[in-house]
Amino acid sequence: STIYPGIHFTDSRASLQPMSLTVCFPRTFPRQILERSNIPVRISVSIDEEYRTFTTPVIEVASLDLRHRGSLLHCSGGSDDVIMSNVGKPTISFLPLLPSFDYANRANWKTVTQRIQEWVTTEVDTESSLWTWGRDTFWLAFVAAHPSFPMGKWPMWDPRIPLEGSFIEEWLQCSNDH
Repeated sequence: STIYPGIHFTDSRASLQPMSLTVCFPRTFPRQILERSNIPVRISVSIDEEYRTFTTPVIEVASLDLRHRGSLLHCSGGSDDVIMSNVGKPTISFLPLLPSFDYANRANWKTVTQRIQEWVTTEVDTESSLWTWGRDTFWLAFVAAHPSFPMGKWPMWDPRIPLEGSFIEEWLQCSNDH
């Protein structure tokens, strides 16, 4: 099949958005077959030749035990249908960072800051510890994108993210001391 990823535009550049792909195996094996062998799975990803000078797809593999993680997934394959649910458990949509992420590039941090801001203001319950973690992570990324903050120029953030948390409070205190 052919998939068309989203496109992220910056000033004069554009990049393809990362995609998550889940491969499931809805049928079961007799236990003795899997105990004595590894089952190879071949996955191929390519991009049209005209774009190959600009990018190369990278495949990252992470095994998921969906019975315990509880992702929303329906794999159909006959009588062994698998349905998993993740109601009320948000995923952290901005992680993992792309392999091309450059920690020294402020533009990369600005993009991550925007993604964290969207995630923390739309997907996470404000009463949860995950929201507190997201708020703190937002401020770490914001300062990486705007290291002179609160001095200099910086964009206004979503007011639903308060200027609170140990990191940002210490950062502001150090800024006031200089």
